[in-house]
Amino acid sequence: MATRPKTTLQMKLDRRQFITLTSGLFSTSVFTVASASSLKTPVFLSAASDGDDNHWVIGFSQSDKASTELFRHSLPGRAHHIAVHEGLGIYLVIARRPGKYLWVGDLESGEPLAEITLPADRHLYGHGVFSADGNYFYAPENAWQMINGDSGRVVVWEVKRADRKTPRFSMTRVKDFPSYGTGPHELLITSDQRTLVLANGGIRTHPERGRKKLNIESMQPSLAYINAISGDLEEQHLLDGQYHKASIRHMDQNQSGLIVVGMQYEGEPFDRVPLLVMHQQGEPLRELWAPEPQQGQMTQYVGSVRFDNSGNYFAASCPRGNMITFWEAKSGDFLRSVRSRDGCGLCAIENGFLFTAGTGRITYYDVRQDSMTSLDSANSGKVFWDNHLSVFAS
Repeated sequence: MATRPKTTLQMKLDRRQFITLTSGLFSTSVFTVASASSLKTPVFLSAASDGDDNHWVIGFSQSDKASTELFRHSLPGRAHHIAVHEGLGIYLVIARRPGKYLWVGDLESGEPLAEITLPADRHLYGHGVFSADGNYFYAPENAWQMINGDSGRVVVWEVKRADRKTPRFSMTRVKDFPSYGTGPHELLITSDQRTLVLANGGIRTHPERGRKKLNIESMQPSLAYINAISGDLEEQHLLDGQYHKASIRHMDQNQSGLIVVGMQYEGEPFDRVPLLVMHQQGEPLRELWAPEPQQGQMTQYVGSVRFDNSGNYFAASCPRGNMITFWEAKSGDFLRSVRSRDGCGLCAIENGFLFTAGTGRITYYDVRQDSMTSLDSANSGKVFWDNHLSVFAS
């Protein structure tokens, strides 16, 4: 049953209530590479571009008041997300749709290891995920020459690196199965490594038409659970028909397997639609609503979602609305929002979140103090961070 919108009175939290609710956000150990241990130094990774249309992968560290660039490497085109596998000692940059490259670097040095190009009839959607052991990498693709039916595919790559001390590295395509939808975007793998959770955005595109969306009136987004070994569909969930233009795009999961999903609505700006849903496998989708005026200020667009270290809370960025929103996972209740101009990239760190923005700004939000600090950076205003932020513990 859908969660109905709460009134402003019901949902309003003052600063003291919010700090009390969230004081335990960052007290537990690391669950995924989306959060870094306080015992190690976190290194952050993001794709970025500059005003001359150059594209980069940049690694940086963070202190209380500043960020320090650790490395920067040129990319063949604009990228979107960076997947990390600490065991293999690698990071993998995924081209933004309709890009065709995977770019692999070494975590310790930042130096490039390999660049892989897709077949001529495929392109990437900007996301991918490693298996826990690092033997496989799963990436959504568009089989764009398919005229009829769903063109979304999931490709399984076998990954080989002898050890962290050698640059020898290879990736081989070993499986290819349907995404059970069109426009697959972000995907996750469950903790038992048996199931892929995939956001089918529902939007058909063609590389000869750039990023133009070709089927808005008939789009059908879905959340699909796919057997990671056989490629068989296990579950699929669709939004209520009136919300079929809400493209399911980005996701995160907590320790209990609870999924939070962010959406981007392709209909009218004045339509009232949910922009977040939560899901537990085997159950129906649960719509989440912010109170007004925050629901309207989300401007029909969620760019990234991330749980905190405890898994009890999550943040959802709304770059077009210039704000980051915070929610309680168990209840699905909206807690509060903070302003962040074009802020989109998110990751949880000790005592707070780090945000990156299309303006080039990097901001640290301390939940305990309810304070935001804009970090001094030589890159501020000179590079424009892409939509996602990754972190690993060096």
